Amino acid sequence: MKNLLQISFATLGLVTTAQGFVAPSGTNVAASRLSVSTLEEEPATTTTTSSSSSASTGDVSKNPLFEYLKFDKEPTFDVLAKTIAYTESQSMEGEMDESLYAEDYVLRGPVIGPIVRKDLQGSQNGLGIKAAFPNTKISSFGHTIDPENPYRCFYFQRWRATFEADLDAYGDIYPATGQEAEMPVATFTVVWNPEGKIIYEQVGAVVDRLEGNTAGKAAIFGLLHAAGLKIPAKPGDGVFAFVQRLAHVVGGRGRSWSRKKDIPEWWTSTSKGADETEQL
Repeated sequence: MKNLLQISFATLGLVTTAQGFVAPSGTNVAASRLSVSTLEEEPATTTTTSSSSSASTGDVSKNPLFEYLKFDKEPTFDVLAKTIAYTESQSMEGEMDESLYAEDYVLRGPVIGPIVRKDLQGSQNGLGIKAAFPNTKISSFGHTIDPENPYRCFYFQRWRATFEADLDAYGDIYPATGQEAEMPVATFTVVWNPEGKIIYEQVGAVVDRLEGNTAGKAAIFGLLHAAGLKIPAKPGDGVFAFVQRLAHVVGGRGRSWSRKKDIPEWWTSTSKGADETEQL
């Protein structure tokens, strides 16, 4: 329970991007979101699907959030190309372009969110992930448009890394083992609004939990697992969800989700963090 409490406070400070769960390790989050200068990204491959060839089917989403995100169903820009450019930009040094994000942006992951931009930018981290895994390789591929929503683009990522240096998790040292870690492929989602701004991102949903050697955990949670931190970070885990709520109240090391007053009105789900299902 001690480790769960400790690392839950830490993981609340994990920030997320189109490239997955990432930890700023003391850097300015707004300046990099991923601190990509420390991550080596493999060349991305993509599908040939274009936004113009993926028109909406006219089906109505049972979840009103996803029906809202269809907007007028007629993007005036190439959503696929825009998303590929966005994911490729993660490999460049320097500040992320905050003009890419809508004012009513929300991010959601399997156990993170809903969280807004200012809370992502304000998150802090003390896990030393980048130092422990200095040569993390991220491969992005398979970009494709949702046939039911031309504003929505899916893509995949696979992370590989080696545990090369000791991991300092808020004072607890996990000695480097030299172990090579392969995380399972995970899916990511970017939704653009009609103005060409990112309004919604979904990150880190594992495709096949049997892949790799991190017990079905992707991205940062996979790296932590490789370092010896066996965090039960999965949807529906009651203990982890409770610890998240406790840490949310205490605060001080970032958030798993934003305060209700800061979440935009279009986001109507009351589910938070590791809650099992979306409550509408």
